Amino acid sequence: MIIRNMSAKDKNNFLSMSEIFYSSEAALHGFDRTAQERNFEASLKGSLPVRCLMLEEEDGTVLGYGIVCHSWSSELGGPMILAEELYLKPEARGRGLANEYFRWLFKEYEGRTAGFRLEVAPENAWVMEIYKKHGFEPLEYIQMIKVL
Repeated sequence: MIIRNMSAKDKNNFLSMSEIFYSSEAALHGFDRTAQERNFEASLKGSLPVRCLMLEEEDGTVLGYGIVCHSWSSELGGPMILAEELYLKPEARGRGLANEYFRWLFKEYEGRTAGFRLEVAPENAWVMEIYKKHGFEPLEYIQMIKVL
């Protein structure tokens, strides 16, 4: 699998997959095209907080996408990488690609982060087993949000 930064030509594929992702049990809120367009544009500009990734076969067949966000953990005293989204098309699932993605992610940020974090919607709990295989543990914090 090839994992690369998205380019302008990926916009329609990304928005289409993102709409499916946000319509699934993986997300608590519905698809917001404007928000996803902002994510995409920020990533193209090289905005540090967000990095949109395209996952492809060697022949260029799109398998899915990932979004990685950069933040800081005061608890750990260092940079934190948030695996914000990982979406694999249905035909790409069950092939170990999520495992390959996380191996890539850990190697990509090796020595440059204090840790990795991700979120799981309660309805999407079955994927927690995949995440646990890669060393993720549940946090006992309750997150709160104020959307503007």
